[in-house]
Amino acid sequence: MNFKQYDDGKEGRFFVILDNGMEAGWIQYKWLDNGNLLANGTRVYEEFKDQKLGIPLFNRLVEFAEESKTKIYPLCPFVVKTFARHPELKHLLADDYLQDQVRVTESTVLLD
Repeated sequence: MNFKQYDDGKEGRFFVILDNGMEAGWIQYKWLDNGNLLANGTRVYEEFKDQKLGIPLFNRLVEFAEESKTKIYPLCPFVVKTFARHPELKHLLADDYLQDQVRVTESTVLLD
């Protein structure tokens, strides 16, 4: 498996390409004004769902953020859940995302 990247300077996608040359899914992002990445979607095509390709796509996005010396603001539910399962990657979460999570938690506590 390998990855193909599309990036026009405003948004981009990593496509996962299987050894047989077939595209099997993608993870997409937008560049934010502050230079961070907004991870806003992941899709693995139906016929490839049993191959668990979401994690390699997530890992490629993480590698890209590290290479680009930027952080990720996860909006895609899959990316949010995967970051939650990997606290060792917290350093790659955008500061404004972390602040937003604190505000949500504080609001939830106030509503209880």
